[in-house]
Amino acid sequence: MQRMTDQEFYEFYGRMPRRSDPKKKKKKVKVYWGRIIAALIVLLLMILGIVKLVKFIAGKKKGGEEPSVTSSAVDKTAANAANAANEQSADAGNNESAAAEKSIGLTVCIDAAHGGFDKGTQNDEGRCEKDDTLRIAQSIKAYLESCGVKVVMTRTDDNFIDMDQRCNTANEQKADVTISIHRSSTEISSSDIHGFEAYVHTSVPAADKAFAEKIMSKLEEVGISENKGVHAGYPYDNTVNYPINQNVKMPSVLLDMGFLTSSIDNQLLDANIDAYSSAIGNAIIETATELGVIDASGTRLAADQLLSDKPAPAAPAPAEPAADTSSQAESSQAEDTSSQTETEPSYDYEGETQQGYDEQWQEDQGYEQNDENYEDYGVVTGYSTDPMMTE
Repeated sequence: MQRMTDQEFYEFYGRMPRRSDPKKKKKKVKVYWGRIIAALIVLLLMILGIVKLVKFIAGKKKGGEEPSVTSSAVDKTAANAANAANEQSADAGNNESAAAEKSIGLTVCIDAAHGGFDKGTQNDEGRCEKDDTLRIAQSIKAYLESCGVKVVMTRTDDNFIDMDQRCNTANEQKADVTISIHRSSTEISSSDIHGFEAYVHTSVPAADKAFAEKIMSKLEEVGISENKGVHAGYPYDNTVNYPINQNVKMPSVLLDMGFLTSSIDNQLLDANIDAYSSAIGNAIIETATELGVIDASGTRLAADQLLSDKPAPAAPAPAEPAADTSSQAESSQAEDTSSQTETEPSYDYEGETQQGYDEQWQEDQGYEQNDENYEDYGVVTGYSTDPMMTE
């Protein structure tokens, strides 16, 4: 191919051709790797310097010096780990010692009334006394145990435990005090009866009364609808004792924690159950201290179990031969018999254990524990209707 001359190019394109100066070399794009590497090194040094500065300042604030990174760092870390393990072991030992120091030389029996087929009292919404008493008893137990007190429970679940067993538990475990948890009720519809109250033996023993009054005082400090006081015997009859107060050897208090038929008492109990439990627990510990059972640190002072000065339970009277009946006695007996119903026979509780009484009643009624009517026993003749049985 023939190259165009400059003249021909001019004539064809109207301008002279542009040619590079053969003396000038084409410029190449040069990458300054050295500068880039230098800049990266400077940046890395700046970062390291900042880190060092931060560590130095932190060390100064703590009053220490900046630790140097040496080959012994790993050894120091291992040593620190060993020291930490030793410290944890020492802490564990200290915790055990603290727990031992917190131990209180006191044994308390808590009786959650009712249970199983014996529902206790109920309200219109179906709330049962047996459920409330167990819940309260477990809360008191938890608090007392957190204080280092030994706690014995007459029941820990929804089972029926007769009164002989409950009293035997307290006596055999040599408790220093027994508290039986209950709730009151009223059959008066639309009534506003409410309040907490306590019951002790009819002889009003000094120790029993001291525990009861302290408990009521502590509960009032937390806040209850009404302090109805400490009473002797049984409601409406101060000559009759609750079996729990009659048959345990140590001071005992039957505590009615509000009326289950009162919405006020129910709301207060649900909102303050933990506070009530700690109040009861503190009252027991403080009273035991005041009575000289333990000292202020919880160390046991009394050599033996704390006993109440109430009269011992009367021994069962021997059976007497049947006396001749006169016409007047026969007519009186006939009159008494006519007032009885077939479904609720009358029994003389004197000389009978509660268990024997219960079994005899069930046998006469033909009830077995798996009968559908067996639950009625707790309603018909249960603790809520017979003053000789726990309400």
